[in-house]
Amino acid sequence: MSGGGPEGKFQQHVVDYLNTRHGYTFLQAEDITDKEFYIAESLLLAFIKKTQAETFARLQVNYGSDSQDEIIKALQAALTSQPLWLVIRNGLKVRGEHFQLFYPKPRSGESIANQHSLENRIQIKPELVIKSGKRPDLVLFLNGLPIVVIELKHEQNQTVHDAVSQFNNRDHDDRIFSLPFLYVAMDTADIKVATNPRLEKNFLWYNACLVNEPQTEGEYPVEFFYRDVLAKENLLRALSFYLVHVPEKSDKPAYSLFPRYHQSRLVDKLSADIQDHFAETEQIGKKYLVNHSAGSGKTLTISWLAERLHSLYKADSTIKLVDMVFVLTDRTNLDKNIRDDLDCFSHLTEQMEYADSSNELKKLIQQRKPIIVSTIQKFQRIFDTLKADASLKDVRVAFLIDEAHRSQENKNARAIRHPFKSDSQALIEEPEDNLDKIDRVLKLQSPNQLFVAFTATPTAATVKLFGDAFDTYSEAEAIAEGYIIDVAAQIISYETLYNLHSPLVPNKTEEENVYPKGIVSKLLKQVAFEDDGLIQYKTEVMLRAFEEQVKPLIDGKAKAMIVASSRIAGLKYYQLLKAKIAEKHQANPE
Repeated sequence: MSGGGPEGKFQQHVVDYLNTRHGYTFLQAEDITDKEFYIAESLLLAFIKKTQAETFARLQVNYGSDSQDEIIKALQAALTSQPLWLVIRNGLKVRGEHFQLFYPKPRSGESIANQHSLENRIQIKPELVIKSGKRPDLVLFLNGLPIVVIELKHEQNQTVHDAVSQFNNRDHDDRIFSLPFLYVAMDTADIKVATNPRLEKNFLWYNACLVNEPQTEGEYPVEFFYRDVLAKENLLRALSFYLVHVPEKSDKPAYSLFPRYHQSRLVDKLSADIQDHFAETEQIGKKYLVNHSAGSGKTLTISWLAERLHSLYKADSTIKLVDMVFVLTDRTNLDKNIRDDLDCFSHLTEQMEYADSSNELKKLIQQRKPIIVSTIQKFQRIFDTLKADASLKDVRVAFLIDEAHRSQENKNARAIRHPFKSDSQALIEEPEDNLDKIDRVLKLQSPNQLFVAFTATPTAATVKLFGDAFDTYSEAEAIAEGYIIDVAAQIISYETLYNLHSPLVPNKTEEENVYPKGIVSKLLKQVAFEDDGLIQYKTEVMLRAFEEQVKPLIDGKAKAMIVASSRIAGLKYYQLLKAKIAEKHQANPE
């Protein structure tokens, strides 16, 4: 262990917690016999022999006493071309045999993993000696394979940022900085994590709320991490489910995607809630409102949730809860940003398809495609066709709706609800212009329909329809973590100068009662704020300020907002900005 003082005490506290509360066992230095790949070979082989004795026996028929070496060599060869976590998840091929390196918790009651998931062992090695004699504070192993590296700091001496710098400055040729799937920089108050520790920008904030606080007396503010995130079941779920391998593209190397805390928190909490509801009622009919700010990674959250709902079963059974999952937006077309995020989940190719037209949507619904991505407007166009299909009444469906405040308060919402409304609930037939009846349809709770509405700006109508927010990632959190800019704090005020020598406005004090100062000032400001020359000048200033001061922020993805005094002024700003941006593109086409 590291020396005494606050940091040493913090480190010892986390180690003791993992050992006594989560049942982690200690790994000794001599257990790690493969110093290049940091494999505790005896532990890995013991797991394989215990859980896959017959497969190992078949390997022994041809390779005898060399069988163990064949497994290690096959693992080392696999790790030269793919991430360790992917090998752990998918298993290892050895001379025609297939070995599991761990067993996830089973999703259904008939999974073979039921027999072996309890055999998984997580080990902890404090102060692992690596190349150049360096010592990461904590390394976690699963069945003898390294999966998590943690650097701990105490705020009395250093902070989470120092831990990040420590990761960045390590010798990255050392495989301990490429084999594990998660690198954790943590002080007593804040946490940042990365799947690749080489660069500072790879580390993302991983906090439970705006200010982390302990839930138990005597614990540190980051208790949520070592209590919940590092709990054995949750760590194995992260490995078996949350990690996403994004393949190499022409402009980007392959990488691993790991959720931020609020993303996995929502998916876990909502999945558990709907499972409990189904256990009690045999129905999935519930509505959830998710209030996640801009900058929360909403599309990725929706993707993880869609995948989880698609593979959700009633506890200890083979009864699947959801037959079809719809990922819906109210945009006329699926924009590139949504597609780019969803395309990260390439492993869902067989389960997920885009419906770019109403006919495609109808076809995918008729084929019972498990996950369908489309726009809400397309349902309206095929409403009559879907409504006539009686078989849809027996389908359990989940609707994950982006920007619910724009899409769930009108007749488009009726078009997605009615076709799947179960026979146990009488349909309400109404003309489309009968808003009162439409409103009642929207508020009905159909037992076979699950709604999850995402919005960063819930309106009173949205809350009335879906209830209070089930999970919140606030704008304040997004601003504090640097994912969006604090618009209010970034407002630059340019004082407007007026030369108001108008003969219509008397300067004599005794005539102020005829022309009240406040009314005159208000009217003059309105004229000034809509003046073409003044707007042109201010447009140039704002555009220059954006390009020089704002655009470089957040990897060049920052946005800005202009608030105008009237619709007329707003239109003038829009037209001038559009023209000036076009001029700049003509002058500098790159």
